[in-house]
Amino acid sequence: MAESPLLVEKKRDALRQGLLALGEQVEVALRQSLDALRGHDLDLARRIVDGDQAINLRRRVLEQEALLALAAYQPAGADLRMVGAAMDMVAEAERIGDYAADVARILLLNADQVFPAPLTTLVTEIGEAAVAMFRDAMAAYGRNGGDAAMARAVAIRDDQVDALQRELIAAIVASIRSEPEVAACGVALSWMAHNYERVADRATNIAERVVYIATGQIPELN
Repeated sequence: MAESPLLVEKKRDALRQGLLALGEQVEVALRQSLDALRGHDLDLARRIVDGDQAINLRRRVLEQEALLALAAYQPAGADLRMVGAAMDMVAEAERIGDYAADVARILLLNADQVFPAPLTTLVTEIGEAAVAMFRDAMAAYGRNGGDAAMARAVAIRDDQVDALQRELIAAIVASIRSEPEVAACGVALSWMAHNYERVADRATNIAERVVYIATGQIPELN
């Protein structure tokens, strides 16, 4: 049918815009989780947990749209890469949203704890670095046809997040040795940091899909 290529393009672009909107929603949740941690804001933490359902719903809607585009319009070439990669990226973004909610849950479980400021600062540094990676990976996707160079630059920064996490663990161990009573806080903060480190890992996965969209090659950037 003569209009099929145009319909494929419209479905592809609608899916792209939907994924970018999901990315913005997830980034808001991540930044809120950092704000909740900094301010020990339990009300905000509860809102983050409640808001995760909306992220999950958007994932399901986008996956259905992608499957419909594949089944009904049978895209090929670059269109097929974009639709197929978008399905992977939708799943990655939704899982990143889960990490924001998990940080909020840890904060709620430790509502009575007073986290040591130096350790909290290190965790937020890890979180900020990870969120920036996710933001830039989505920005690389948002550029027409995908920006492979920008995506590769995002992936390189994963090593920095890993280094910050190692620094935090060393600081937690040292703190517990000198003040055993902070052990519970240290464990909670280490789990929060783990969630942010996983954000960076999944941002790297998104960057890989962007390179695939742009070049047709599947790189190993992690």
